[in-house]
Amino acid sequence: MAIGTFARRLFLSVPFGIAAVLNVFMIVAPLLRIQRLEAYVFLFFAPWAWLLDQGWLPEIGSRWFEVVAVYIVLLWIPAALYSGILWLVLRAFSFSAGRAKRSDSSVG
Repeated sequence: MAIGTFARRLFLSVPFGIAAVLNVFMIVAPLLRIQRLEAYVFLFFAPWAWLLDQGWLPEIGSRWFEVVAVYIVLLWIPAALYSGILWLVLRAFSFSAGRAKRSDSSVG
């Protein structure tokens, strides 16, 4: 595996790493008395709120399901969306670099 491929995969996994860290902090926050953690979670979620705050999840009486659903909607779906956007940006850069390389080789 080339260094560029490894760096690209690492770059695309950063949103999932942030979501994992926030997930652990959300679990540990009551024990450590962290006051402002919710602000960081909503900062991570805020750009996607218009898409994810549509009430897609059904009302089920299980408290465990509700907690899992909140973690999925607030952390993991935005992480996937951020990763998808980063992938599109990397694809656009590689496409434009490939076109520039081909045009340079055809001119000279």
